[in-house]
Amino acid sequence: MESENLEQFMWRLGCAKDSGILNLGWDEIAQIINQEFGFYDTPRGESAFRKAYQNARKFYDSGVFENEKKNDKSEDKTIEILKNNYKEETLINKDGTRSSNKLLEMSEEESKDPDYIMKAHGFDPDEWVLVSARNNIRQVVSKEDGVVTLYASFITAKPISGKDVSLKKINKFFDNLDRKYSLPSLNKNYSYIEGDKLLLIDISDLHMNLQASMFTTGNEYNCDIAEGLFFYVIEDVLTRTQHYDFDEIIFTIGGDMLNADNLAGTTTKGTPQVNDIHYYDAYERLCAMTIKAIDILSTRCKVNVVYVMGNHDELAGYKLAKYIDAWFRNDDMVEVDYQPIARKYKLYGKTLLCFAHDGKVQKLPAIIADEAREYWSRAETVEVFLQHMHTEQVLLEDNNIRIQRLPTVSGRSKWSADNGYGSKRQCKSFIFDAEDGLTDVLYTPIRKTNTQSINGLDDKLNSYGGIIH
Repeated sequence: MESENLEQFMWRLGCAKDSGILNLGWDEIAQIINQEFGFYDTPRGESAFRKAYQNARKFYDSGVFENEKKNDKSEDKTIEILKNNYKEETLINKDGTRSSNKLLEMSEEESKDPDYIMKAHGFDPDEWVLVSARNNIRQVVSKEDGVVTLYASFITAKPISGKDVSLKKINKFFDNLDRKYSLPSLNKNYSYIEGDKLLLIDISDLHMNLQASMFTTGNEYNCDIAEGLFFYVIEDVLTRTQHYDFDEIIFTIGGDMLNADNLAGTTTKGTPQVNDIHYYDAYERLCAMTIKAIDILSTRCKVNVVYVMGNHDELAGYKLAKYIDAWFRNDDMVEVDYQPIARKYKLYGKTLLCFAHDGKVQKLPAIIADEAREYWSRAETVEVFLQHMHTEQVLLEDNNIRIQRLPTVSGRSKWSADNGYGSKRQCKSFIFDAEDGLTDVLYTPIRKTNTQSINGLDDKLNSYGGIIH
């Protein structure tokens, strides 16, 4: 351009137009010439340049102009001029999108590649999404590059929102991960079995001698099943706690352990019951299996037997407790609390334990504070265990006092079935630490196979030293 005068520059553009190399009208060529030669104040019209070009052609063959074949870079200069004189635009639209208008040099394949077009317009494809694109073709021959295609390209793009996922964002996320991660080693911690421990086994509401059939109640229950479940719970709990070295075991009896309280087959207050066998037989069997259970437990540590008054067997439970006390009178490993009072208290470490068959939740905290005043100042927590309703519930947990009902392994009676009462059959046992209080809760669920038949019961009991009769 620097070595060309107006006529030479005009002639070269005119030749490119005539040969089809340059796809521009004379009005566009006039605009380029006016800008290149500074005709801003008095721009010339397209007719002036068109006519001048036609006159210039007359001098071409006479050698006045330098032959274009001697100027190998004339077409390259034309491309540069077109690019420099193209009016590029960048717009920010109201909807947050951006529009860009540029003259791009690219192949046909590149013109179809959204990422290439966006990058050519200065947009990062990982940060922007192409909304629309329009490309108009213009061709110029360059001796260095062959056929070069120029596109008047107009695109609109929108920024990727935080919710949009891009490959760059995915790679960035995974780059932040620890690629050298290895599975940490797990150090086994046996501190849970250290310290002074107490095991509480409360097989509440056993209802030994309750008779229920699948036909009348939807479940089977009798003395054989009750006794089998009784020892199944003890065996399960002792097996699962075999690594513990307990200071003592609290084992509750009574609490409707027997279904009826007298020869008439009624509860303590006279409500008739459906019983499996004669009262004498049931009571004899209850005494035998309770003694055997305590013998089993005492092989682990000292056993503290706590009698809990029930509404079905208040008298029978008391007699059972006295019978057990007499049986183990010379055994230092067994201690029996047979006192016939509604609530029993035991302080273990910093935890006060309260046992009762039932009680009014609103009144119990005040009653306990009064009845157990000798333990109150030494206890950090109070755990209250109620029975009676055959369902697991936490009734109160406030100011370090927790009152809960215990579930039962017993089957449903005809009365319970008719009234729609029932919950998951299971026994709930507890482990206490002298310093930390309650640390573990053990559930012994009752499966159908436990209740449909108790096969091999005699063999199981004989493994503990024979059934007592």
